[in-house]
Parts: sequence; C-alpha cells; structure tokens
Amino acid sequence: MFLSTSGLNQSYILKGIVNATVKRTLKAEELDEVDQFDNLYAQVQKKLENKALELDADGVIDIRFVPQIVRVSVGPKYMLLHGYGTAISFPKKN
Repeated sequence: MFLSTSGLNQSYILKGIVNATVKRTLKAEELDEVDQFDNLYAQVQKKLENKALELDADGVIDIRFVPQIVRVSVGPKYMLLHGYGTAISFPKKN
C-alpha cells in the first residue's frame, strides 16, 4: 500500500475516492499546541490506507489534506484534519 500527493505516470484502474477525518479537542492548557497536526496526519493516512484496502486498491494518489481549527464560542477548540484521494490498483499482467 502506498500513499502519494501526486499522480502516477503509468496505467492504473480507478477504485474510488477515499476520505477520512480526525479531530483533536484542545483543552485550555493545550491551546499553544494549535499548530501540531503531525499526529493527526498519521491518523488520517492510516484511515485512508484502511479504506483503500477495503476497495482492494494498491494505493491512493492525489491525496489532499485540509487542516482546520474550529472555535466554539462557549467550548473548546478543535483541530480537524480531513484527507481525501483516489484509490487505485494496477492492471494485473497475465
């Protein structure tokens, strides 16, 4: 299984679009960690891999990530990371 933020210069079969979103609640004492998305990226990547495997894909290409900070007026802040891409497989040689 592979993940790529670019396309490929070879033949492949489209299996479908895969997407995943993870959320982290920031407690008051963690507000200075608002830019620490690294762990969220790893979680999204793992979810994308799992969804691609469910489609019997070999990998996911053209992955895009959308980071977001959600502020709730009377609640905590949330860090959201959404990722999506195209699951593909390679033609089998006979």
